[in-house]
Amino acid sequence: MPEVSCPCGQRFEAPPGETACPGCGALHAVTAPDRLQVGCACGAKLNVPLRLAGTLVTCPKCAQAVQVPSSPVPGAGGGSIDLKPIPEPATPDVGAGPSAPRTDAPPRTAPPPPPAPEGWRKFGRWALAAALLPLIFSSFSKEDEPMKRLEKMIQEDPGLAQKIKHLKDHGDSSEDDLFAVLPDHRIEGAHLPRSTMIHWVYALVSAAAFWGFILLVYPMGNSTSKQLWSVGVFTGTIGIFLLLALQWAATFSRGVGIRGGGKLAILILLIQLIGFSYSAALGDTGFILSMLGFTFGVGLCEELCKTLPLFWHFRSKATLDLRGAVVWGLASGIGFGVSEGITYSSDSYNGITTGGIYVVRFVSCVALHAVWSAASSILLWRRQTEVQGVETWFQWFAPLFKILGVSMVLHALYDTALKKEVEPVAIVTAIASFAWFFWLYERARKEEAALARGAVA
Repeated sequence: MPEVSCPCGQRFEAPPGETACPGCGALHAVTAPDRLQVGCACGAKLNVPLRLAGTLVTCPKCAQAVQVPSSPVPGAGGGSIDLKPIPEPATPDVGAGPSAPRTDAPPRTAPPPPPAPEGWRKFGRWALAAALLPLIFSSFSKEDEPMKRLEKMIQEDPGLAQKIKHLKDHGDSSEDDLFAVLPDHRIEGAHLPRSTMIHWVYALVSAAAFWGFILLVYPMGNSTSKQLWSVGVFTGTIGIFLLLALQWAATFSRGVGIRGGGKLAILILLIQLIGFSYSAALGDTGFILSMLGFTFGVGLCEELCKTLPLFWHFRSKATLDLRGAVVWGLASGIGFGVSEGITYSSDSYNGITTGGIYVVRFVSCVALHAVWSAASSILLWRRQTEVQGVETWFQWFAPLFKILGVSMVLHALYDTALKKEVEPVAIVTAIASFAWFFWLYERARKEEAALARGAVA
């Protein structure tokens, strides 16, 4: 029964409805529990929402199927509930008449259907790794040096040199003023001019190509193509906005003093720690400190941003199967990667870099973001019962790091290697990221098939 805490200090159990405190007589409205605590054979206790009553859930500890009672029973919301095996019907004697239907056996729920065979898609999805080729080729190509190309332009064009000298003499000129005096508004050899929208076309082509690849190669499970677009657009717009808001808060929270305790003080401290992590990641620090900064700054914030739609789904509906969760994760990572590519193009590439970087950004980097978020979505699917059992904010820390931890570290190692110009480490990390996703997907598929077979048995 639900437990009631009275202001007089008395704690007692009472059935749903209005009841009086045995100590002071004060009336309390007792509501029915909204969760069932179910015991698994391995000893784990599952805190299951009432809406999942009568269904099979996966134990996050041993991955076995656990039958949830079809209705709340005494002890729901409190100690563990001992599951009783479903009695097998008695074998009738030969020649006996039809037996009366059993009324003492708990109702059977329809087990989840076994996953459909994937056929050629089982091997076709490995083709996603081909997206790494532009990144690998770029690491072996000659390094682009925009400043040397600009210096060559100035030496060969005395008129341009005079214009740039005039800008320097004024002292208040901006980068846009520099590109305004350059021929075609770009450094010689740059793929695109400074002020252009062509990179948006690259973004749309990238998004459409990856979306079509997912529809063709990856089994959709019980998700739809419309959901994939919705998830990708959400992460590429609202998710990015939330990420920027968190980065802004982390930057401007450094001077905020923390007084006393409470939830607000802990929240401010966490935001400040994220801000320090960004400083360590982007500042002039060593490899280890920089990687720690990338892990708990960029890695944590970006991977959480990409997994937000899946956290929301498994907290509210939890209807996605493994394949649906995987394609949601891929779509969310694609949306984030494409949006990030647009930002980098307008801020750092247009008018400056050659065309190869656009291919790397809109192909390899998008695919990397996709596999990081898809790997997290698999772990979230496996731990959905644990996530649904979270009731207070501090209970989120353990499942968050269990679900996002590996992707955070891989993301951080890749970014740190690029920052320190250790391209071989970045390439190996990218390959390891794809290998981690493929291995995790195969393992989860086997677990899902075993769960379905156990449910049928």
